[in-house]
Amino acid sequence: MKVCYVQSGGFVGALKSCEVNTAELGQQEAEQLEKLVRDSGLSQSSSAVSAQSRDLKQYEITIEDETRAICVAFDDQNIPESARMLLGFLQKHARAG
Repeated sequence: MKVCYVQSGGFVGALKSCEVNTAELGQQEAEQLEKLVRDSGLSQSSSAVSAQSRDLKQYEITIEDETRAICVAFDDQNIPESARMLLGFLQKHARAG
């Protein structure tokens, strides 16, 4: 499984991103990522971004596995509660640029 993450926007407009591939992680971290993806409830592509709040951070997560790929986008006002742990994991791996 491969998970791509991009964080943009916010007051400063900084861009952070990462690509995490379970095939390149240790077994424990790969299992953790797979569990976070399952528990996130992100099962189909969607977008929930507020047009009125331009200074909010925006997040895009693409999840690819053997059978499918989905892309979800949301901002600080619309973070799915079930996806917060996955978002935190990806933010720890993200780097500026």
